[in-house]
Amino acid sequence: MKLATIHIAQVVGGGICVAASDGNKVHDAILAAFKSGSRVALSFQNVTRMTTAFLNAAVGQLYGEYTEAQLRELLAPPINAEPWQLSRLKLVVERAKVYFRDPKGAVAAFRNVTGVEDD
Repeated sequence: MKLATIHIAQVVGGGICVAASDGNKVHDAILAAFKSGSRVALSFQNVTRMTTAFLNAAVGQLYGEYTEAQLRELLAPPINAEPWQLSRLKLVVERAKVYFRDPKGAVAAFRNVTGVEDD
């Protein structure tokens, strides 16, 4: 399996990665690479700002489309990532794993804790 490097800043058009819509662009690039038979390494080079909303759209939703085992094979370790970027990525991945294991349970727990109905 060949390795494809996706340069996040190039896909987004700059180093500010805060919008979910930009995360969707990265997600689409990841899916295209998977479909072409590649393993993907995300490059965080030149990413200066990044939110978890962006990462949820880019990476988190993959856990609803693939199993954890499949993603371990398909996603290579990130490159050019600073500790703060890795920390946010890890947070998003862990939350996605919990959510997609039991989406109804996660929503119920959210409602129970916050009292907010999320329709």
